[in-house]
Parts: sequence; structure tokens; C-alpha cells
Amino acid sequence: MNYARSFSLGLVGLFSAPLGLRAGLVITPSPGYAVAWYGNDGDGYNPASPAPVASNLANAAGAVAFTSSDLGPELGIGFHVAGNLNDSLYGNSNSWIGGNLPGTVPAPYAAIKLGGFFNVSSIAFGRDNGNGAYDDSTPGTDCCGGQADDRSLGVYTLQFTRVSNPSASTVDTGNAVTGWQTIATLNYQWSDDTIPGGGFTSYLRHEFEVAAGAQPLLATGIRLLVPATGIGGGTDIDEIEIFGTPGIDPDPDQDGFDSALEISLGFDPNSPASSPEGISKSEPAVAFSFYGSDNNVYDIEGSSDLNNWLQLEPNLIGPGDKVERCYSIRGEELKFFRAKVVPQALSIPAFQKP
Repeated sequence: MNYARSFSLGLVGLFSAPLGLRAGLVITPSPGYAVAWYGNDGDGYNPASPAPVASNLANAAGAVAFTSSDLGPELGIGFHVAGNLNDSLYGNSNSWIGGNLPGTVPAPYAAIKLGGFFNVSSIAFGRDNGNGAYDDSTPGTDCCGGQADDRSLGVYTLQFTRVSNPSASTVDTGNAVTGWQTIATLNYQWSDDTIPGGGFTSYLRHEFEVAAGAQPLLATGIRLLVPATGIGGGTDIDEIEIFGTPGIDPDPDQDGFDSALEISLGFDPNSPASSPEGISKSEPAVAFSFYGSDNNVYDIEGSSDLNNWLQLEPNLIGPGDKVERCYSIRGEELKFFRAKVVPQALSIPAFQKP
């Protein structure tokens, strides 16, 4: 299943925030990730009712949609359910809204389990993208049979995972290897206009290019934490679309170590019995401690000659108590350690190991 997309802006994804700031959209990528909205606004808009969706990884064989909850069963209707997220149709009667969850736990979300590992290049979603002839003078006049323009504003959190079988039991660990990890937040603040194209129209389909730094975003699942849930204004998503190319499972023997590391250490990446987990060693080290005021920020540095200092830990916020660290001195490279107040040139006297 090769559902790749071509983009003309390339590395402009690294500078996506200024583009978002010029519109009703603000993108805030997580450190190490690039996310770009390249100005598409209702691309593929189709007045058919319901409006069809192009083939992509989310509606391909093996993909499964799952959610925090569904509003449809609570209302006794057959839509506003998880299956509408990848049913290949835009339109209110083919959309999802979360149920009336108590409080904020769990956070409302819509997710797609992919049919394996994929290098994801872009993700698209929208409140609507057709479903009747577009009338820019009175948009949203019939949410059940025409263009819908509600339930789209707020902050979305875009996440991915690499676990082998993502589901409702997969938790947010901040590490894609073990659970959900955040790629970016997408703040839908307002609509710049009410027509496809031109400025940002919050309730139409928008596509976002994604990357993990200079590497593809390897994923088995994509999840959107949505701004609101329930009948009183819960976020409405008609469709989630995911584009990319087949990827390779980085840990086929499921022993918790990627194949590249196992090969570099001389282990078999296809055998769970052959694992670097048992490797351990002891090395000479020195314990360094100082008392850090909670009024100051410190740099911890090391030196072999008291003249040239190597930064070991920058911008450490003083706890108003004792700070303890342990540093390797293998090869006797470092003999002295100090904590220096930032930005003043004051420092705690250098500590010499015995």
C-alpha cells in the first residue's frame, strides 16, 4: 500500500509556524518534529452528497478506527461513530463526534490503527469537504445535507505510535515505542474566509506534512486529541486521511531493541533469545554535589586541567537544596567539576577527585 504524496515546499515544513500565524491556524511542533500546512484549504472539495474521499492508508485494508467514545449510540442514531472516521465519505451523516464523557478523563480522541508499519508523510482531516453545493453566502444552512461549518475550532493534538497493535488501551507515554507521542498541536483559532481556497477555513479539510526531523515518521497508528466532546458542542470530524509508504518494523523480534542496534552489537535482530539486554559493565566514576539556590540557574562543567571546561549539564534550575550527580571518569579525561551560575561568572570552587 503505497499512498505517498508529493509536496513542493520540502524543508519549509521546518518553518511552518510563521505561515500558520498569518492565518487562523497556529502550528506548534514538538522538539525534533516538523509539521507544515502549505496553504491547502478544502483541497478535493466535492459537492456530491456525501463527498467521496481518495484512497489512503486510513481507509486501506487492515486500517481500523477507534475513539475515546461515540455520541451516536447515546442519541440512538447510526452515525457519529468511530467507523465514520475512515468510511471514505465526507458529510455530517458520515462523521464522528465523541460521547458525553465525564470531566476531562480520558481526553477525547479519534484514532486510526494502520495495517502495519508505515512511513507517514502527511495527515489530513476536516469537519466537512463537500456534501452539497457550496453557498458562500449562507454556509452551513443544512448541517445534515449541506456544507457544515460548526464544531471545528480549538486545539488539536496530533500524536503517533509505533506499538505493534495500537488500541484504546494504548496510553500516552511520550514515547512512540511504548505508547502515544505528540508530534504537534494545531490551534484552529478562527476562519479567515468561508470559501475553499484562499485563507484558512477551519471546517474544511486541511492536510499537514509531517516528519521526524530528517527521518520519515514511522508509525503504526495516528491519533488526534480533539478540543471538545459531547452533544453540547463536541468536535466533529468527518474523515481522517493518512498518506505514506510501507515501512519496516524496527524491532521484528519484539525484544525491545531496534534491529540496527542489535546488528551493531553482534546480536540476531530476528531472535528474541538474542538480545543485548544482558550487557552490563562497571566504570570508574566520581560523585559531584553542590547546593543550588532556587534563585539561580547553573551550568555543570568538567575539566582535565582547570583551564578548559566542558559543559556537562546546562541550565540546571537550582532546587534550593543539594544537587548530586555521578560522572564517568573512564580514561581519566575529567578530573575537576564545578557548577557555574548563569549568566553571572560566579562559580562554586572546582572539586578535585581524590
